[in-house]
Amino acid sequence: MSDLLVTRDGGLLTLTLNRPDRLNALSTEMREAMLAELSAELHAPSVRAVLITGSGRGFCSGADLELDTILARREHIETQILGGINRVVQAFRDLPIPVVAAVNGPAAGAGFSMVLASDIVIAAKSAKFHLSFARIGAVLDGGASSLLTHRIGASRTTALAMLGGSMDAETAKDWGLVHEVTDDEALLDTATALAKRLAAGPTVALGLIKREIAAAQSASLDDTLRLEAACQSKAFNTKDFEEGVRAFGENRKPNFLGH
Repeated sequence: MSDLLVTRDGGLLTLTLNRPDRLNALSTEMREAMLAELSAELHAPSVRAVLITGSGRGFCSGADLELDTILARREHIETQILGGINRVVQAFRDLPIPVVAAVNGPAAGAGFSMVLASDIVIAAKSAKFHLSFARIGAVLDGGASSLLTHRIGASRTTALAMLGGSMDAETAKDWGLVHEVTDDEALLDTATALAKRLAAGPTVALGLIKREIAAAQSASLDDTLRLEAACQSKAFNTKDFEEGVRAFGENRKPNFLGH
């Protein structure tokens, strides 16, 4: 059985981390398979949204590294991070389509970074978001220091990171990380319905919104205003914008085609 299950349903691509016996720890095979799929989607206009989830009791417990391996390879950790989880996080952020994460059980380390790199997060009541690096004398990686700070603020991120803390699903929702909390048995249906709604939306506009929000994390207001104007110009010149305007005028639901 593959470490990564891939399914397509219309415009929705679903990636399921599939190592339930290891709480879906991120293996090299899983990572490379995911990167290959995401790279292919950059050139596949038929895919208009991505859903990522985990099989079994958890989302992802982090990178698949044994203690002996960590100690033996620590001189090369910078290269491993740059070539590992960083590539996954960047791939999520670079996709010009929405990425939805459906999280149950633990999301730690690299798993937490994948959640943070997603655009919308749906969490089961069992979800637990761990930031435990400091407990073993390590620091944040995988973009967590930037992505989490922009989601929940510097004060909360600092306390979680320095104390090696965690968030349950309701806290994560209250703090702005999670969009919706569901019962565990309803998680996949809820997340899939939301992802399919996005996949049926104005794909170019959604990608431009994603770009605007990402840029706003570090851009000045002046730069943000310029980028918004440029993005709006692109959106106005899509077929989906024409369809949206016509549908509004005709008081009907638009039929967006993704271009």
